[in-house]
Amino acid sequence: MARPASSSPPVASGRRRGPSKGDRTEAAILDAAWDLLPTKPLRSITIADLTQGAGISRSSFYFYFDSKDAVILALAQRVGGDIRSKIAGFTTAPDGTIPDIRAGIEGYLTRWRELGPVLRAMTVLVESDEALRTFWTGITNDILDEVATSIERAQQAGTAAPAPPAARDLARVLFAMLWHTAHDYSLAPGSRAEQQRLVDTLTTAFQRTLGLTSV
Repeated sequence: MARPASSSPPVASGRRRGPSKGDRTEAAILDAAWDLLPTKPLRSITIADLTQGAGISRSSFYFYFDSKDAVILALAQRVGGDIRSKIAGFTTAPDGTIPDIRAGIEGYLTRWRELGPVLRAMTVLVESDEALRTFWTGITNDILDEVATSIERAQQAGTAAPAPPAARDLARVLFAMLWHTAHDYSLAPGSRAEQQRLVDTLTTAFQRTLGLTSV
């Protein structure tokens, strides 16, 4: 399962320093969790699994993370920006064109296809982990704000049906549809042709819901 690229923190000069031993150890723990999630349910992964995968001692693990759930939160922070970037095409488009929406939907589904085990594990933990819930709620609200702004731009340009409903309400409903569809799709991804049909269907649903006229 492909991992989003991790980066090292910048130094004062603006250049990026090379990863320290601590950076590499933390990354190794995250990579171990990443590699385990496609093969084992989250509840079955142990600290021993993570330390073995990272090639470190148990005491070293606790220097970086205080629990398995903390590892999942760190993974969420790693992928959160990546997920947002996949829908940036239609959240930053000047008038909400249909190709931009299609590209955003396709990118979002592709990431769920690739990162499904990690994203589903986060979904389970959101219900019980306040830190993860706070983080993921923030990401979701940012996405909704961006989508709502894009809808408003399209309305002002005359390429989308005017309000009501309010742009934020439309964004919430459409993103919920996209999220649930992507989640279910990630459980049993089909062929690329099947993914394209799903992208076509979702794009049409967005187009008709918003009353988009631009192509």
